[in-house]
Amino acid sequence: MKKFIFMSLVLIVFFIVSGCNNKNSVPNIKADYFDIGFGDSLYFGHNKVDNETVQSLVKAYNQIEYSGQTNQEINYEKAITITFIYNDQISGTLVIDDKGLFHIKDSAENYLIEPNTDIYQQALDIFYEVKNQS
Repeated sequence: MKKFIFMSLVLIVFFIVSGCNNKNSVPNIKADYFDIGFGDSLYFGHNKVDNETVQSLVKAYNQIEYSGQTNQEINYEKAITITFIYNDQISGTLVIDDKGLFHIKDSAENYLIEPNTDIYQQALDIFYEVKNQS
């Protein structure tokens, strides 16, 4: 009986830790700098933003949680495209629109970001910062 209770407890803890919830996360990345675009505009971020800004955007990317895949289309006229570069290689990409639809890397699937995430607004502010320095 004690073994059964112990095994049941272990299974419950396993399911809690392994994530029985519906939230998914993107794979973590690192970056030295990034290139950023909005709509048809693209700006190179190398030497245009400080390391703190780069790491802030990387942190926001690494904390993205999404509720699942969607068949909705990204609005590319309002989409921000970020290409993260680490050691002169692309470490990750993000395309996200104002409705929270996004895809990463060269994925064909679109996902819906959790509503409590503010990466779109943060990226938009950084885009204008980089644009003004160009």
